[in-house]
Amino acid sequence: MKENTGILYIYITILLTAIFLCIAIPAKKVQAASVDWNVIALDPGHGGEEDGAYYYGKKEKDINYAIAVKVKQQLEAYEGVTVVLTREKDEEVNLANRVVRAKEADADVFISLHCNASVSHKSQGASVYISTGAKWRKTLQDFADCFLGEFEAVGLDNAGTFARVTQMGGRREDGTFDDYYGVLRHSYNNGIPALLVEHCYMDSETDRIYVKDENGITQLAQADANAIAAFCGLEKADGTKVKAKHAKKYGATTRARELKYYDAPNITGIKLLSYDGKTPGIATYLVSVQDEIGITSLYLVYQNASGSSVTVPLEYRKSLTTGEWEVKAYIPENMSLETYSLCYVGAYNAAGYDAGYNLADGEMIGFGACDWLNTFSYHGEADLTVITKGSLSTAHAKKIQNEIEMGLRNRKNIYPISFYPY
Repeated sequence: MKENTGILYIYITILLTAIFLCIAIPAKKVQAASVDWNVIALDPGHGGEEDGAYYYGKKEKDINYAIAVKVKQQLEAYEGVTVVLTREKDEEVNLANRVVRAKEADADVFISLHCNASVSHKSQGASVYISTGAKWRKTLQDFADCFLGEFEAVGLDNAGTFARVTQMGGRREDGTFDDYYGVLRHSYNNGIPALLVEHCYMDSETDRIYVKDENGITQLAQADANAIAAFCGLEKADGTKVKAKHAKKYGATTRARELKYYDAPNITGIKLLSYDGKTPGIATYLVSVQDEIGITSLYLVYQNASGSSVTVPLEYRKSLTTGEWEVKAYIPENMSLETYSLCYVGAYNAAGYDAGYNLADGEMIGFGACDWLNTFSYHGEADLTVITKGSLSTAHAKKIQNEIEMGLRNRKNIYPISFYPY
């Protein structure tokens, strides 16, 4: 009897130990492909008459295409993958048609390849833009992390993952607002997950080593190919696979790291205090903001009854920190004599983060730093009614002259740059 009791005791002890181990030590997850993407569309940004950024004698469109060709060649070394380019030469392809070409090829994912530039010429690093939409959000964030991990490995700063909302009020079937970048917008609305890669800043002394010659471009292409192969679980005939590199640092803009501030600007209210009713004319606004380091750029987008839009930048010299501020704006010339309704408020802060607020059902709905922000009530408090034609005032003329002088001074010895929307 004692022998049976002892054996039973041993069995119970083993069973309890096993249960404890199952609870205390969770099973290790098996590394597997995150997605089932076999047809990959690479979109070399710009082309034809659209050069993109242009610095030190290098055109962005050429760099984008060179990277895409190399990525295609490297990916085709893997089994079971098809890679298509949205342009096969130096041609101008509109944003919608780029996605049409990808869709006709039954693409599972759309990857737009670009290089960056900044007005200050002081930014550096790689960044990735994903859609503002909820579908594929986590998948695309993980995919972006693989790209940024690869870029960190070759020595680039991790400038972060972003999403940017439309400023034209377009909405999806679920009521959320469209993406700002056309290729992301068209891809999402056509059922294709997409992201846009900004490899580096062409105007940065630090980053330009990656675009000045074949060696740098090959490094960028290899980073892209590794990120795609690892995330898609691609395998070569000999069984070779690429292990995913994940970003080790928190992605942030150059200025955000310097300032140790990582929040998008919040707008909490806007009201028109006065307007002379002229085009061109002068208006004064009361703007309420929440931002510890200051909003450096603030602009309004208006629409008239026919849907035509006009952008009105607000003018101020000191950054707008948390509180209420009276700021002036120069209303553009040649506007129609009618009422213009405010539909969008855009802002950038000193950390380089942007926010966009679209009007919907009596509220301005904010989006910035890859997520939805606050909302504030709006019922026409800043709408404009243009009454009469004005004349180009002396103050307005001085403003234009000052902008030209500042622009020339900021450019210094940097070669001219041409910007085009993506």
